[in-house]
Amino acid sequence: MMKIKISIFKISHPHGLVVGRKLRFRKRLNLRADAGGKINIGDYVFFNNDVSINARELVTIGNHVLIGENVKIYDHNHAFGKKYEGVQPDTFKTDSITIGDGVWIGSNVTILKGVTIGSKAIIAAGTVVNRDVQPSVIYQEQRSVQEIPIHYRED
Repeated sequence: MMKIKISIFKISHPHGLVVGRKLRFRKRLNLRADAGGKINIGDYVFFNNDVSINARELVTIGNHVLIGENVKIYDHNHAFGKKYEGVQPDTFKTDSITIGDGVWIGSNVTILKGVTIGSKAIIAAGTVVNRDVQPSVIYQEQRSVQEIPIHYRED
């Protein structure tokens, strides 16, 4: 049996991308720099499967960063509110994202606009990062789980 390895790498607007040495990725890496946005990736960065980075302003990733499966990074969101009379599909609010050196980002993490993640921080799997993370900490979203009994009626 022959093994075939296929990796899909998609970049929109390559003029908005700067990549350091030894970039490694598995499958389906999507880098999108729209409307003058820029993505700067440092040296020795690894992306696992299905990572998506979307920049309309600036996303900077330091050196020696590990990014888990299904991570999503957005430096923008849609403008909304009374001024816009709801959500506007072509109007955005942006703020840059900076990821420091030696950061490990677990699987299924979402990083939102305006965030700085300090060097050597660890972002726990499944976390939504919507505020700055200090260097050398484990950042984990706290969730509560509830088990609610089901009461069946007897007919």
